[in-house]
Amino acid sequence: MQPIKKIVVGLKYSPIDASLVAYVSRLVELLQAERIDFLHIVKLSLPDEIKKNFPELEETALKERKAEITKVVQENFKPEKEIQLNIDVHSASNKLKGVVEYIRTNEMDLAIVGRSTVTGKSSNLIQRLARRAPCQLLILPEEVTMRIDKNDILHKFLVPVDFSEYSKLALQRAIILAARNKDTHPVEIVCQHVFTVPSGYHYTGKTKTEFAKIMKKNAQESFDNWISTFDTKGVKITSVMSEDTDEDKTSDIKKLAKKIDADCIIIGSKGKTATVAFFMGSLAEKLVKNAANFTLLMVRKKDDYEGVFDQIMKI
Repeated sequence: MQPIKKIVVGLKYSPIDASLVAYVSRLVELLQAERIDFLHIVKLSLPDEIKKNFPELEETALKERKAEITKVVQENFKPEKEIQLNIDVHSASNKLKGVVEYIRTNEMDLAIVGRSTVTGKSSNLIQRLARRAPCQLLILPEEVTMRIDKNDILHKFLVPVDFSEYSKLALQRAIILAARNKDTHPVEIVCQHVFTVPSGYHYTGKTKTEFAKIMKKNAQESFDNWISTFDTKGVKITSVMSEDTDEDKTSDIKKLAKKIDADCIIIGSKGKTATVAFFMGSLAEKLVKNAANFTLLMVRKKDDYEGVFDQIMKI
């Protein structure tokens, strides 16, 4: 499992920044990071004539913005352990490319972004970043970052599983994070497998309810065999087999996340190396788009996003 040593935190220059920075300072020890970069991308659209007549304007604007960002970080970033800290403010014509290039150039392991949940959906920028970021990604809703008064900010993880290698990555990450906390407060991982009753079930002579019970039993047996291959490090892991009744697995995941009061949904995100774009997989993409009220950690294989950057920058 790839360690998380270098983290970049995207700041928007908005009221959410202060609570996001404070929350991240609580995550440092949990993630065992060695370096934190706070990054703000400024999109300056200055006409060429203005640039020509006032060549110092862009540099002055960036300096002023960095001073303001630095003040927010200094007032709210108070980790319990010493850590390498960088604050960067850059100008870019395209914010997404600016962030992606920064991640790649500095070989960051994890990107953290906050999002407002006023609209109930993630912004277009976050959705695009989720597709293309060449690292793992943690998305924090605004109201979650304000819960920094809790001593146990992470006590329950929900991991959707389909028994694939990407589910394995997600569960391994959840186990590592939970194991670091279990001696200080109870930590539980809930694995959820969502199954769909096939349309041809009636040919078996069973009712839909009867066939759903058969599928649920088979899913549970598959999970029991699958989980036996893991080193759970003494972390409590429970399983939930859910029937998808509305052809939308994300609704079942969100429903369970709310029911168990999950602090974070951890999902494996698949990718394709050296392709034009980075593909999350439909389930992960739908969660990013529609689960705006939940903390979401997208775990990826390093090999999946190595080598893809040059193609991404051509988009």
